[in-house]
Amino acid sequence: MNTSEHQFLPKIAVQLVRSLINYGERQGVPRLAMLQVGSLSEDQLNDSRLLIDVHRYESLLSFISQALSDPLLGFHHGQQFDAGRWGVLGYIATTAQNFQTAIQAQYRFQSLSGNMGAPLQFCEGEVTTLQWIPAYNCSYHLAEQVVTGLVSMAREVTNQVDYAPNAVYFTHRAAADKNRYEEYFNSPVYFNSKFNGLEVDNVLLEVPLRKSDAETHKVLVEHAKSMLEEQTYTSPLEVIKDYVVKTLPSHVPDIEEIAQYLNLSVRSTQRKLQEYGTSYSQVLDAIRKELALTYLRQTQNSMLYVSERLGFSEQSAFQRAFKRWTGSTPKRYRSATLNE
Repeated sequence: MNTSEHQFLPKIAVQLVRSLINYGERQGVPRLAMLQVGSLSEDQLNDSRLLIDVHRYESLLSFISQALSDPLLGFHHGQQFDAGRWGVLGYIATTAQNFQTAIQAQYRFQSLSGNMGAPLQFCEGEVTTLQWIPAYNCSYHLAEQVVTGLVSMAREVTNQVDYAPNAVYFTHRAAADKNRYEEYFNSPVYFNSKFNGLEVDNVLLEVPLRKSDAETHKVLVEHAKSMLEEQTYTSPLEVIKDYVVKTLPSHVPDIEEIAQYLNLSVRSTQRKLQEYGTSYSQVLDAIRKELALTYLRQTQNSMLYVSERLGFSEQSAFQRAFKRWTGSTPKRYRSATLNE
């Protein structure tokens, strides 16, 4: 089997790309120039099921940021809430009963909008931490876009225009005066943190959404299910990879869990993988390797953090696996990367 078939390639839904291009055009960036940078046509922008290489999206972020002389492009774009930006997932979120239901739907059907990162939710006492774990070494623009988008969505769907999270966290350093961020979020913003995300009071998760519609929500969920089933039929290996990537930060999915997600038997799941000349253990191992290389390039991540995000029970187990993958130790790999 070709090694590249094992490789994890992060992708993003074209609706997100279209939203960024539309935003850039409203700010005065020539549309044709943006399409050329993204190697896209208008027909492709309107193909609701298209997923594109996330690095083309990153090229667009960089180009538009430079064209507008805006170092806070992701932050500014994230403030513009648009349900259509997330395709069917956006409309599922806005018609959900409450914010918690919206987040659960995002987790369940995330592969429909791409696989560039994994959402995580941790509840402790009266507060919840919502984290976004990038699946590749993403730009700070994307991290700010995702986290800011969560806040703009919360304000829009709950009709609390002044809603402020308890705190906002980013792993990168501030791209501008911190006050500009805190003015928008109405809360403390911490940079050079261990994760990208928000801390919110649990009460936010239970607030009824202003456009909640049980019947419409049910129809949209069924539509998302059918889209996921179609993905499973046409690209089962990609669906499995996407699920592993979004699940690994919380736990290591076994083959039974994968089969249940695909709505297949374990035997049928194994057979589909065999058709690609691989097995679940090989897929899991390859994804762990790719993510390990990504996380280690993000210097704010400790070795313990990386091993936990990859589902290793002990840091020593991660170190052994990394040595098997690369012939080097995680520490040496990180040092070599920093010296490049």
